[in-house]
Order: sequence, then structure tokens, then C-alpha cells
Amino acid sequence: MKRERVALIVAVVVLLFAGWAFARLRSTSAVRADMPADAFRIWFWERRSIDLAVQISLLFVGALGITALLPDRDEE
Repeated sequence: MKRERVALIVAVVVLLFAGWAFARLRSTSAVRADMPADAFRIWFWERRSIDLAVQISLLFVGALGITALLPDRDEE
């Protein structure tokens, strides 16, 4: 596969994941306007899967960035 095709596939997967995460985040009924100031911190700590998903995606994007910097095998 060409690099452009792989980049397009990765971009689509990342966008789909981001949309899924945003929809899941917005669908929680625990978010209310009258919450105390520490409510976000408590809510975020209880839902560690969002944090884990962001960390995994950042590691994946970092690995793709390193791969993009390395020369192709044909160039050597």
C-alpha cells in the first residue's frame, strides 16, 4: 500500500474513534449544570477509559510520526 492510502485509513479510523468518544461523552446523564467545582475531576477519574483511549491514540500517532520521518526502504 502507498503511504497516502495508509495515512487516509489512519485518519478515518482516528476520526471515527473521536466521534465515538465524543458521542459517548455527551450521552452521559451525570453531567448537570448544578455540579460542584470538583465534579469534572471526579467524573473524569471515574471514567478512566477516556484517558486511556487518548493515551493510546497519542502513542499511535507518535509512532506514525516517527515512521514518517524514517526513509523508505527504496531510498537506501
